[in-house]
Amino acid sequence: MQMVREAHPRLIKAVDDLGWLAEVKQVSPGTVTIGRFTNANSDFLNQWLVIKEPRAAAQEYVTRHLAAYRLNPAVDFWEGWNEFNAVADEDWRWFAEFEAERACLMQAHGLHAAVGTFPPGTPEYKHMALFVPALEAAHRCGGIFTLHEGVMPIIGCGVSATDPEVRIPGAPDFPGVAVGYMTARYRYWYEGYLKPRGLGNLPLVISELAVGGFVDGSPCNGPGGDDWKSYRRWWVQQGVAPTGEAAYLKVLAWYDQLMREDPYVLGATIFTAGAVNPDLGWLDFDVHEVLPLLTDYLLANR
Repeated sequence: MQMVREAHPRLIKAVDDLGWLAEVKQVSPGTVTIGRFTNANSDFLNQWLVIKEPRAAAQEYVTRHLAAYRLNPAVDFWEGWNEFNAVADEDWRWFAEFEAERACLMQAHGLHAAVGTFPPGTPEYKHMALFVPALEAAHRCGGIFTLHEGVMPIIGCGVSATDPEVRIPGAPDFPGVAVGYMTARYRYWYEGYLKPRGLGNLPLVISELAVGGFVDGSPCNGPGGDDWKSYRRWWVQQGVAPTGEAAYLKVLAWYDQLMREDPYVLGATIFTAGAVNPDLGWLDFDVHEVLPLLTDYLLANR
């Protein structure tokens, strides 16, 4: 909240513990807020994928959560199924219809949906085409698009307009557009599918951004690691910055400048702040020590 009061960030995302977003809105009314419940991925969703018609599933899903949505009016956009990732084309068609129906149902209730929420490095290019109907519905029904990305510990690595090694299978070339397998993968959606359909202004949020060696065998991995704290000593040894915290800020700042090239991107929410319960297993992702530096960066780069 100190960062919110001082820097008025463009985005804040909260998971499960959502009441404090009311305070965010009080001190920073222009901050866009995104909410998610972890129970959104309950077993019933996987069962529905097999047995329930997608529109009926979306109706039941929204009904199940509607009371909780009403209790949290400070949330601007609601994510649903977190990190859906399937193999079969029919499952992608099911999910697209589910998300399309959910987006417009939410609007009918005076709410707004965030559709997608895919994990880093997914989906494949051919599956992006199958999800386009959900993005059309989000555009029509006041929603936004969210997905997750990874940023490499070597600043700028893994993103190129010419290097075939960073391309994803089956995707065409977009001359002059830098893309990547994990980083700036979102541009495949917009260059390949959304802009040609007149949907290039659909707002996008990178609703989880984290650093790590995600691609097997990639030279962008550095020494490898599962979280930003794994790289602190290595960054200092490489001369990136005097401290690991300052080095991580440089990585994030590079990604921020990348996003600023694309007017449809509202921004990114960094994974994660407030993971102080060791049972969650996210302590080494927690950015508490970086927040003062991030606050200064936000103030200097409005």
